[in-house]
Amino acid sequence: MRCAAWIVAAALAAAAAEAAQLPANTNEIKTLTVEQAKAVPADTKRGRRTVVALNGLTTLPADVAAALIKDRDGCVLQLGGLTTLSDEAAQALAKHNGSLVLPNLTMLSANAAKSLLQRKGRLVLGLTTLPEETAKALAPHTGAVCLDGLTTLSDESAKALAEYPGGLSLSGLTTLSDEAAKALRSNSRISLPEKFAR
Repeated sequence: MRCAAWIVAAALAAAAAEAAQLPANTNEIKTLTVEQAKAVPADTKRGRRTVVALNGLTTLPADVAAALIKDRDGCVLQLGGLTTLSDEAAQALAKHNGSLVLPNLTMLSANAAKSLLQRKGRLVLGLTTLPEETAKALAPHTGAVCLDGLTTLSDESAKALAEYPGGLSLSGLTTLSDEAAKALRSNSRISLPEKFAR
């Protein structure tokens, strides 16, 4: 019994030591170890939502991603510093049951998209291009997705997204062919800029 209590106390002391090494403003964190990821505190409470803001992170290894989401169901995870995400890290984040905000993620493989879309919760991606294969990977997801970084879509990608059953924001679009605009307008759950919504 004493041994178990000692192990728990040692684990708590290690977690406290890792947390003490982190800056008070979690957005200043540039890199994380697995142990530090476990110790990252929730940043703020917004209404009933807990937010973990790590907008300074520029890389996210899969093991760190897995540690970061552990026991954080329902929280909003903001990773605004990431511009790329490996397929392995996306698989780890797929287990996060809460909103995932990646506003500067400009590229995403079809495999990474499929992984991220297995999860529940809102997904914000800063993609600036959307290949047809990735658009098709997005189409079966039922949660809300924000792709406001896109300024244009090919006809093929627009047709794939037109099948999207969840809420989809494409408010950043500035250029679309008539065919692409018509395909997207056919889905009332897709939010378009006013010039394409008519």
